[in-house]
Amino acid sequence: MGKELLFEIGTEEIPSIYMPGMLAALKDGAEAAFAEARLEYQGLETFGTPRRLVLHVADMAERQKPLQEEILGPPVKNAFDEDGNPTKAALGFARTNGADVSELKAVDTPKGARLMYFREDLGNETKAVLGSLLTRLIQELPSPKSMRWGAGKFSFVRPVQWILALYGQESVEGPASSEDVSLPPFGSGTYGHRFHGNKRLNINNYQEYFHVLRDNIVEPIVDDGRGGGRIPMVRASILETAESQDGEPAADAEAVERLVEKVAHLVEWPFPVACRFDEKFLDLPNEVIISTLEAHQRCFALKKKGGGRLIPSFIGVSNTRAKDMSVVRKGYERVVRARLEDADFYWRQDLETPLDDMANGLKGVVYHPRLGTSWDKVERFRRLSAWLCEKLAPGDGALAKAVDEAASLCKADLTSGMVYEFPELQGVMGRRYAEREGRDEAVSRAIYEHYLPRGEGDDLPEGLAGAIVGLADRMDTIVGMVGLGYLPSGSEDPYALRRAANAVLLILEHKFFRLSLPEWVEAASAPLEDKFKDRGETIERISGFLRNRVSAYLSRGGARGDLVEAVLSAGDDSGWRDVIDARARLRALERLASSEETFEPLTTTFKRVSNIIRQANESAERDAAYKLDPQLLVDEAEKRLNASLGEVSEAVKESLANVRAGDTASLEKAYVSANTFIAEIRPVVDDFFDEVMVMSDDAALRKNRLALMAGVGALFSTNADFTKIQLKATK
Repeated sequence: MGKELLFEIGTEEIPSIYMPGMLAALKDGAEAAFAEARLEYQGLETFGTPRRLVLHVADMAERQKPLQEEILGPPVKNAFDEDGNPTKAALGFARTNGADVSELKAVDTPKGARLMYFREDLGNETKAVLGSLLTRLIQELPSPKSMRWGAGKFSFVRPVQWILALYGQESVEGPASSEDVSLPPFGSGTYGHRFHGNKRLNINNYQEYFHVLRDNIVEPIVDDGRGGGRIPMVRASILETAESQDGEPAADAEAVERLVEKVAHLVEWPFPVACRFDEKFLDLPNEVIISTLEAHQRCFALKKKGGGRLIPSFIGVSNTRAKDMSVVRKGYERVVRARLEDADFYWRQDLETPLDDMANGLKGVVYHPRLGTSWDKVERFRRLSAWLCEKLAPGDGALAKAVDEAASLCKADLTSGMVYEFPELQGVMGRRYAEREGRDEAVSRAIYEHYLPRGEGDDLPEGLAGAIVGLADRMDTIVGMVGLGYLPSGSEDPYALRRAANAVLLILEHKFFRLSLPEWVEAASAPLEDKFKDRGETIERISGFLRNRVSAYLSRGGARGDLVEAVLSAGDDSGWRDVIDARARLRALERLASSEETFEPLTTTFKRVSNIIRQANESAERDAAYKLDPQLLVDEAEKRLNASLGEVSEAVKESLANVRAGDTASLEKAYVSANTFIAEIRPVVDDFFDEVMVMSDDAALRKNRLALMAGVGALFSTNADFTKIQLKATK
C-alpha cells in the first residue's frame, strides 16, 4: 500500500468555458508524468472550482519502480582501434549514458558483436521527486490563453495564489521560486469561498479537505455521479426556485443541462435568485428572450408550469450570498433589461426591412477574397440546390419552388441588426422575419433548418427543403475552401470543414438521400472552375477529403478499421461514394465477420484470387480485359466454377434489386443476402485451385482461366475489397 496524494492549484477565477478542458488536461498530464517518473498509483481523479484545480490520487507507491535497461551501442569493431583503445564511438556512447567505458560490455546480437550498457536505477522515494514533478505539471499544463503576473516569466491560465500538496499527511516540498518559476511555496493550506470563507485553512488529509471546504462555502466536486456536487446543486436550486414562481425552465431539457453545467463552473456554491423583467418584452420572439438570458447572462428563462408560454421571470445563480439578496436581484434585472431593450430595438427596426432587401445587402459582405461576396455564395448554392432537387425529387415543382426561395433568403438575416447583436440567432431570426412577411411555412422552416445540425448531437432538419438547402450550402463551403487548399490539419480546422462534412453525411443518412459524392463535387465545383489552378487536381483533393470524412464517419461507434477500408475500397475504390450504401455494406460485412468459420476462409480465398489477377497484370499477361470463352473450359472444376459463378452472380443481382426505396433496413438485408450467396461459392473456388493450374503453359487456357478469376474477383469486390481485411495471426 502506498499513500494518498492531494494536490490543489489555487488561482484567480478561471473562465468557466476553460474548466472542463483544464481538468481533463490536468488528468492526462498527471498520468503521463507519473508513468515517466515510474510512480505506480491507483484511483486518480481531477475536479475543481473556478478558483482551484485539484488532483487526487487514492494510492501512490512510496518509491519509484526500479529500472533495469540494456542499451545497445556501436559495433565492437568500430568501438576500439587496433591497439584496443576506445574510439570516439565508444567514448560518445559511454558519455551519453553517464558511464565509463570500462562499464561497457560486448554482447552478441543478430547483427554482430555490439557494445552494451546495463543501466540499473533503484529509484528514489516518492516524496523526494514529487516536488519537481508537480511543479513541472503546473508549468506544462496547457490552457486556451495564459497570462503572466508580477515580474516573473512564468505564465498560467490565471495567477496562482496558493498550492496545497499533501502526500500522506506530510506537505510536499516544492522547489524554490526563480525567475522562470514564480510560484507560491507548496504547503498544507487552502482557502474557502472568496467572500464567505476567504482565510487560510489547514488540511491534514483528503477527507478533512472536503469537510473544511464545505464548512467554508465551497463545493469542490462538479458532479460525483451519485447526486452530489455543484451540478446537482444548481439543478435542484433552479427547479425549486422556478416552482416558487409557478414556472419551469423554458428551454428544452438538453439546453437546460448544458446551462446548468456552465453555471456550475462559474460558482463555488450556487445561490439562486428569482428575478423579473418588464412584460412588454414578451412581444419579442421566445428565442430572443431565451438567448438574451441564457447565452449572454447565464440566467434561466422560465415558462408557465405545464408547458405554457414564457413568463416575465428568470433565475440568476450568484456565487455570493449577500446580506440583502434584493441588491443582487436588482443587479441581474438591470443588466437583463438593458439587453432586452437592445433586442427590442433591433427587432422593431428589422421588421421595417423586407427579407429581399436584407438579402441584397449580402452583396456588400465579403465571404472570402477569392470566392467573392456572401451574395455570390448564395447564388452558387442556390443553383446547387436546384441540381439536388432534380436528383432527389425530380418533377416535384412545389419542393423546387420552396427550395429556391429558401436558398435565396436563408442568409438574409446576416445583415439584420438583431443577428449583428446576437449572432447565435442566425437562421432563427430569418425564420421569424419570413413568418411575419407571410412566407410559405416550408420556406420559413427551411431558412431555420438549413443550419441544422449546428454541432454534435444537434437536431437534424425534418423538412426536405431545409435539408437540401443545408446540403448545398455546406458542399459549396467544402468545395470552395478545400479547393483553395484550406485542408484541416490536426486540431486546426478554422473553416469547420470536418463539421460541415459530418453534417452532410448525417443529413444524407437521415433523409436516405442516395447521392454520388464525386458527381456532386463536380456539380458544386463547376461555378468555381476559374478560381482553381487545376480543376482535375482540385477535384481529386476534395474527393480525398470527403473519402477520409466518410471513413471517419463510418468508424464512429467502434467499427473495425480494416472492414471500413474494405467497404470504401470496393469497386476500384468507389465504395465511399454513396454513404448510405457504404453503411449498409459495412453492417452486412460486420455480420459476416462475426462468423470466423466462414469469414476467414472466405477472405483467404479472395486474397488468393486477387493475388493471381494482380500478378498476371504485372507480368506479360497484361492483356486488357480478359474475356471468358466457355469452349475453352476443359477441366470439370473450372466448369463447375463457371456455372456457380453465373448462378451466384444472378442471385446477388436479384438480392440487390429487391431493395425498397428509402428503407435502410431493406438495403442492409439485401447485402447480407448477397454476402451469403458469395460465401457459398468459396468451396467451389477452393476446389478449382486444388485441381486446376491457372497459369497454364497454354496461353489460350491461361488467359481464359484468368478471365474466370477476374469474374470471381469482380463478384467478391462488389460489396468489399477483401484484400484490405486483416486476418488474425495464426499461432
